[in-house]
Amino acid sequence: MKIKLTIFLLIIALPVFAVPQKTNYKGYKHKGVVYGETLPNGVKDLGGGLLSNENYGVSRFSKGKKNMLWLEKVTGRDEKGVPSWQVKDVLMFDQLKKNQEFLFSYSSTCTQNGKATLDLVVMAELSVDKKSYKIIDAWKANVKKEKFEKVSADKIECEVGTR
Repeated sequence: MKIKLTIFLLIIALPVFAVPQKTNYKGYKHKGVVYGETLPNGVKDLGGGLLSNENYGVSRFSKGKKNMLWLEKVTGRDEKGVPSWQVKDVLMFDQLKKNQEFLFSYSSTCTQNGKATLDLVVMAELSVDKKSYKIIDAWKANVKKEKFEKVSADKIECEVGTR
């Protein structure tokens, strides 16, 4: 009787664990799009750039009130040179406040421990009047592990231009 009950519970529970998360996006493949366009899955492109290993990039996307950072790998290019991407890792965020922004090393010149790195992504609260910022969180895109790794905000500095 216990075996039958166990089998019955496993049959009921397995579909719950086997259903993929619709908001995960890991493994999703897409062709590069222009800033502001929407991918076939309904996710809007908010820009991005290449990392120190130019076969990888970090892009910002949104869907509804969710913001995402995707660590992506170039899987090929078409005859016009447009890259095809595969999502390797995803960071999800609620809607950012008006003064919050992601700073990417490839566009904001961020340094960690005084060393420039193109693989750093920083979430900051910007103060336009004071031309200053407060770092909220920071991550390094580790292309060897194909994962975002949280890093300490200590000793991270970024150049922030005027808006």
